[in-house]
Amino acid sequence: MNTWRNHRAALLAATLISSSLMAATHDVAVNNNFFSPNNLSIQVGDTVRWTNPAGSPSHDVTADDASFASVTAPSFVFEHTFTSAGEVLYYCTVHSLPGRDRNLFMNGRIVVADAAPEPTFTINAGLNDSWFNPATAGQGFFITVFPDLQKMFLAWFTYETERPPLDVTAMLGEPGHRWITALGDYAGDTATLDIEITQGGVFDSPTPAVTQGPDGTITVKFTGCNAGEVMYDIPSIARAGTVPIERIALDNVPACEAELAAP
Repeated sequence: MNTWRNHRAALLAATLISSSLMAATHDVAVNNNFFSPNNLSIQVGDTVRWTNPAGSPSHDVTADDASFASVTAPSFVFEHTFTSAGEVLYYCTVHSLPGRDRNLFMNGRIVVADAAPEPTFTINAGLNDSWFNPATAGQGFFITVFPDLQKMFLAWFTYETERPPLDVTAMLGEPGHRWITALGDYAGDTATLDIEITQGGVFDSPTPAVTQGPDGTITVKFTGCNAGEVMYDIPSIARAGTVPIERIALDNVPACEAELAAP
């Protein structure tokens, strides 16, 4: 009987340790009148850590349903562990109210899901291609997978958030055109990339030297060789969203399928 009890105790301990190792901590920056990211997807058991750095204005983190609340202060670190699945909305009581649009006010959203199943799709080099959302033709993504490095590079060719005035001209190209690059690791069906904004250069010239700086994150998730989504969070413009993507042409789909079938 004692041996059985010992086995049960060991099994329970192993389960608890395994669950603890699987849980993750997600960081949210408390910025000047917005949270970054303000839209977060996590799993049951994960912890979210909000940080309002020293020297910042007074803020706080309060759940719309009052299930948690931080102090209101110019500097704090607040953590909360989510133990059940569902949507959790929160806001800063100093600068907003519950239920407001998180892209316009100091509000945030957390989607807590049950433990994710094993991915049914694996990122591979057969995804290297041009991708787009047919609803926004004329914009799109170049995606390159580096299997040996387990990294993905993405270039997003898009436009300014608002059209420039009609009398604005450019020496080359279109004055509203913008491009964004991102690089990061991938595992299974998902890549998590850091956005880099490149600026300051002149066409086909080494001078002046361009500069690069971080500005948010992009998560790319694939569900098949011709289906995926790009989830972006760009703090500088307080924009976050999801773009469904598919290939512009299907020539490389067989290469992707061959990679999946390889032992």
